[in-house]
Amino acid sequence: MICTIAPRSVNLQGVCLVDEMHGWAVGDGGMILTTADGGSRWHTQGDTDKDLRMVCFADTERGWIAGRDGTILHTTDGGRTWERRSTGTDRNLYGVSFEPSGRTGWAVGDSGTILVSTDGGLGWQPQHSDDTRFTRCFALDDRTAWIIGKHGAIHATTDGGRTWTVQRSGTENDLRGIYAVSRELCWAAGRMGTLLRSEDGGATWIREDAGTGLDLYGLWAAPDGREVRTSGDDGAVLASHDGGRTWAPQHSGTAADVVSLALMPDARHGWMVGDCGLILATGDGGETWSPQLDGMHKDLTSVYGSGSARWAMGRDGLLAASADGGATWQVGGTGTGELIWDVVFLADARRGWAVADTGAILATEDGGVSWTRQDAVGRPLYAVHFEDERGWAAGDGGTVLRTEDGGRTWHPAATPTELPLLSVAFAPEGKQGWAVGAEGTVLATDDGGATWTRQDTPTRQTLTHVHAGTDGAARVVGGAGTVLTTKDAGVTWQAQDAGVEVPLRGVAFTDAGEHGWAVGDGGTVLATEDGGASWTRRAAGVVDNLKAVWAAPDGSQVYAVGDGSSVIATTDRGATWSSRVAGTGRNLYGAHLFPGGRDGWVVGDGGTVLARRDGARWAPQPSGTAANLYSVSPADRSTAWAVGRAGTILVTRDAGTTWARQAGGSTKDLIEVHVRPDALTAWAVGDGGTVLATTDGGATWTHQTSPHQDCGLWAVDFADGATGWAVGTGGTVFATTDGGATWTSQDSGGEDDLIDVHAVDPRTAWAVGHKGVVAHTRDGGATWRRISGPTRQNLTAVHFTPDGRTGMAVGRSDTAVLTLDGGLTWTLTATGAGVSLWNVRVLSPEALWIIGDEGTILSTADGGTTWEQHFYSPEKDT
Repeated sequence: MICTIAPRSVNLQGVCLVDEMHGWAVGDGGMILTTADGGSRWHTQGDTDKDLRMVCFADTERGWIAGRDGTILHTTDGGRTWERRSTGTDRNLYGVSFEPSGRTGWAVGDSGTILVSTDGGLGWQPQHSDDTRFTRCFALDDRTAWIIGKHGAIHATTDGGRTWTVQRSGTENDLRGIYAVSRELCWAAGRMGTLLRSEDGGATWIREDAGTGLDLYGLWAAPDGREVRTSGDDGAVLASHDGGRTWAPQHSGTAADVVSLALMPDARHGWMVGDCGLILATGDGGETWSPQLDGMHKDLTSVYGSGSARWAMGRDGLLAASADGGATWQVGGTGTGELIWDVVFLADARRGWAVADTGAILATEDGGVSWTRQDAVGRPLYAVHFEDERGWAAGDGGTVLRTEDGGRTWHPAATPTELPLLSVAFAPEGKQGWAVGAEGTVLATDDGGATWTRQDTPTRQTLTHVHAGTDGAARVVGGAGTVLTTKDAGVTWQAQDAGVEVPLRGVAFTDAGEHGWAVGDGGTVLATEDGGASWTRRAAGVVDNLKAVWAAPDGSQVYAVGDGSSVIATTDRGATWSSRVAGTGRNLYGAHLFPGGRDGWVVGDGGTVLARRDGARWAPQPSGTAANLYSVSPADRSTAWAVGRAGTILVTRDAGTTWARQAGGSTKDLIEVHVRPDALTAWAVGDGGTVLATTDGGATWTHQTSPHQDCGLWAVDFADGATGWAVGTGGTVFATTDGGATWTSQDSGGEDDLIDVHAVDPRTAWAVGHKGVVAHTRDGGATWRRISGPTRQNLTAVHFTPDGRTGMAVGRSDTAVLTLDGGLTWTLTATGAGVSLWNVRVLSPEALWIIGDEGTILSTADGGTTWEQHFYSPEKDT
């Protein structure tokens, strides 16, 4: 089965299956996907940017979606139009469910929010409950429904919600999934492998052995109650064939978190959705799962087209291909893990070549389905160009290779430079050509590349791309908005005013040579209608760095690609651009910036590790794991630890060139790590009250005894080698004054989950958490005082300057609160990123860094008045 590339690589949170052909999936950033052909093709709907959490449909026309900030969307035409309904709340909604007729339904969310509709979703009214954060709901009929939430909460109604009865679940673990097939038979699933079953409508709940400690989210059961399925972290899928009494794992074929699933009543056909735009399908009840849709986070560096075929290539040998003019894209590969810098195809759309940073030249004769290695040199190759059987490749050290037999043999050509050559192009007859590169280098040939001579240019900027036209015309782009043109085969080159100063990475022109386009950093797109004499900036609708551009011979279609798998296109000669595949980075959770902000590490989903050195761009480092990483803590600029999913502990002692796994003796998720400057002493905390410690640089990790294990610990921080705090679910605060030899409980003043803690000194610490909680102690934790802050959004991180005066807390939905007076007053602010924020570092009152969802890395040098987005991707000129 061909796996289509997701329009955006965002996490999908909910899925609904109406029949074998029709289904919907929703997720972060307003993503709504639908299929009408059993998942062969998925198309986007809607125009909201709110994170969406759950979707349900009564039939192929009537549907509802719940999401962030009180969002409820409603359709009566199969999603062709979605209307936002008034809910009377701005609290996040996580679940929505309608009974089969589609008249009565409920939506639930933060702070005990319960909304009911009795008119098919047109109007919504609140119903009474406590302050529980509800995560999902299930409507069996117009009178019977269940709601689940934090700390094992289960509420049920049998009178349409006029009264809700609290049921005893027997667990304190958060519940994430609920399903029922009758007023008696129902199931619930949740954190740490929680699986519950009831045969009396929830009057009593029985916990079953899931055989896993992974968090479980999705839940579905067949109408007769015998076949039951659940899904969760790390691609976990469990199946029960006896009504949920016993469970066995199924092989999902993915390590991504699978958040929601739905099957047909036959218990054979179904879908699951999860992280990074993943949609999996089964036709045999889950015995096998195949990806139908998946996201790409890998940067694209080149693009080419021929007829209705399009190809884009980039990091790790990635190939994205389209056979329908770019409407949909399928993921493929070259069989190599190398970074591909350029690709070219002949007009037959069958024969093509690509070059890599290892010096490899790859060739295909079947449109990119399979690739073979033709040759390799000992230095990176950055560009390739073909005219029929004749081809040229350019690269590091002034390298130019040429072939006259379709690449079967390649021969080096002498060039007058040892500088990197980043692009090569020839006029259609294959005689006149140019190669361009570092320090304003332009080389020219008029004998098909047998000999090359240097041409004078008016710039020393790095030149990144050249386009060769007819009759001696050529155009070149490069650093600082450089655009050069020649009409006399390069005898003279003129600099054109592009109106921008960002690096330009690619340029393309029509065969006639009048219409052209240039692309570059920060989503820059320029267009010309006079052969390059003047340029106009166009709105691309993206901020990703764009690395390459391709234009159809008549300019009817133009495609540009770039960071994070971004693919944009225009069909009106560049007047308007639309996203075909949106570039989104992986969610980032852990960060550390050294004083000055020029060096640091960031970690996140899928084993992501990014590093910044000497103020340069953020660059990926090989972590050697696909596990989600939640925290990073360095001892110095060379030595650091990272922790994450299923007990993962990584260490580097060479500034991140290599990361090695350490045995921590735990399979629990580790959420945060704190390392002391001696590079020997560290602590890590996580699920189940886990506290691990090392005093020998991680050679051995030992379990320290925490006051109780029926909690999840989300954060740990130490003021010195002895005094530290750990915080977690249910308002948990553990404290130590002897390096963790003993931990004692402290009263945080409430039961809301605490997500982060920052120790300013041995007596002063700050903690933040759910519902905008901000708490602090100034007496070593003897007393904790809660402050009434300016937000009810969940806060995920807090950090202060060393003097304790300037601090910031960040959280869900682009929430940021700032204090300049040591926490006496807090002001609500925002970064404009529009995503959830997961970590913050306050280096000074002016310099702050924030990381978050979709690869977001932000910094400010003016105390948060303005924020700069930081990108990370490969560049030829570095």
